[in-house]
Amino acid sequence: MIRKAKPRFDPADMASVGQIKHVPADPAVRGRIRESARLAVAGLSRSRPLGREELERLARSLLARLELPHRHLGFTMVALSNAFWRGQFAAVPFSRRLLLLPHCLRKPDVCRGTYSALGLACAGCGACPISPLKAEAEALGYHVLVMEGTPAVVQIVLRGKADAVLGVACLDSLEEAFERVVEMGVPHVAVPLLVNGCVETEAELDEIRSFMQLRTSVAEERTRSYAPLLRSAERLFEPGILDALLSGELQASSNSPSAEVPDPLLGTEAIAVDWLRAGGKRFRPFITLASYAAATLGEQALHPDADLTDAFPEVVQRAAVAVEALHKASLVHDDIEDHDAFRYGRDTLHRRYGVPTAVNVGDYLVGLGYRLIAAGADELSPSCTSDILGALSRSHLRLSRGQGAELLWRDRDPRRLRPLEVLAIYALKTAPAFEAAMTVGLRAAGELTLPAEKLSAYCRYLGVAYQVLNDLKDWRRDDGDKLLAGQDVFSARPTVLLAFAMAASDEDGKDGLAELLRSDLPEAERVERLRRMYQAQGVFDKADALVTKYRGRARALAAGVKPHTLAELMNFILDVVLR
Repeated sequence: MIRKAKPRFDPADMASVGQIKHVPADPAVRGRIRESARLAVAGLSRSRPLGREELERLARSLLARLELPHRHLGFTMVALSNAFWRGQFAAVPFSRRLLLLPHCLRKPDVCRGTYSALGLACAGCGACPISPLKAEAEALGYHVLVMEGTPAVVQIVLRGKADAVLGVACLDSLEEAFERVVEMGVPHVAVPLLVNGCVETEAELDEIRSFMQLRTSVAEERTRSYAPLLRSAERLFEPGILDALLSGELQASSNSPSAEVPDPLLGTEAIAVDWLRAGGKRFRPFITLASYAAATLGEQALHPDADLTDAFPEVVQRAAVAVEALHKASLVHDDIEDHDAFRYGRDTLHRRYGVPTAVNVGDYLVGLGYRLIAAGADELSPSCTSDILGALSRSHLRLSRGQGAELLWRDRDPRRLRPLEVLAIYALKTAPAFEAAMTVGLRAAGELTLPAEKLSAYCRYLGVAYQVLNDLKDWRRDDGDKLLAGQDVFSARPTVLLAFAMAASDEDGKDGLAELLRSDLPEAERVERLRRMYQAQGVFDKADALVTKYRGRARALAAGVKPHTLAELMNFILDVVLR
């Protein structure tokens, strides 16, 4: 699937992105590209997913051979991806496939469909292509969603309801919707819309139907996939399984708050477990399970049809839940400290129950996390349990120091901010959680095969790069999230972008920046002025180069790791976290 080329980042220069996302208007040109894409990937191994860099390289080479313009790069990358995955997609039974259609194909003046959390519920009026496509797909056995975006698609895949995805959307929406599907190694194909926009767009209906009806009995070669491991992490938090894993630690058999004011004696437990079950990517418990699997199961855990039902001893499953409990505790406290109103699409705990109760629920989750590890001492051995508790407690202390440094910095003069100081905070805020999650899984599997100092350095590079990338994403919000950019710095959070700007400024420039941060100008005007300052000082380029450097260092550390399945996991984590 298409991934954006990643040039030096300039949030004002979005035109360059649009210049690679033109679908050829001429059907003959689209046909030439698709046929050339089929030939280009014919000899490629399917053992691993086609990486973004290779996909882009192939697309550029293909366009050059066909003497076609660069603006068709995005379409060509989709064509190559389709050709790569076509055989595996066709081998998935219709009943295990998901069709993702865009609601923008509807005719709003006559549409009688209604919207819900699952997208557009088509009324079947037949006024647009959605109704017949949906009916044809469902007759074959497909699951069908009429919506845009990632969460619902990922949840359907992670819950084991679909093993392949056919997507129809504009190139931008396809990239967003398929991002995690690509990373998981799930077979997928896509048909880009011919005409972009939000109303009455156009699609190649024959191409959609052609993919929809593809069917072969067996794929010649299967691509490694993290979907089974990701599903294993997701499954831990299903009500029945989670209740069983926590059964020795809970006072009540029912752990869902049934009222706004729960039973005082059981309320803390009920709120905490409900929060633990709530949304989230489950990425940290995945890291724990995947690290354990890399050390014990090897490549068999990456087979797309791997049955991992009995792969993880209960003590390892509880350890993964413990990692998530500690993470969820930190989110409760972070939401209070940052005055956040919503998480997972609902009120944060402190808004719903008040700050004192939320603080206490967070504390309960910390205790639950440590208790789940300690209770496994007989199964893991006392020395293993001690090592894991030591890793988690070190992580806890470092994360608290990092968050505390950020909170205390908010009262300081922004002119004193230095890049190295911010990077030190970043290393403390994020890296320890990744390090702890990996350490728990690897140590539960036996003695660590990855030297602690190497793991620590890898996670430090990963964590810092993630935080810097997050700073950059804060300035992309206008284009994707429809929110005002630059909110991190205007909420007094120390960012590396501001630190770079201060370091590049003379005293008058520092004064001007500090004055802008506390001015009472309209927020949009403040954001635009700060954007111009950052651009003039090359701040975005410096941050982007920093992400590239740290990603490269982390990847270099992974290169020599044994077993190779662990090295592969480390690269997968990099690709997911630093996307």
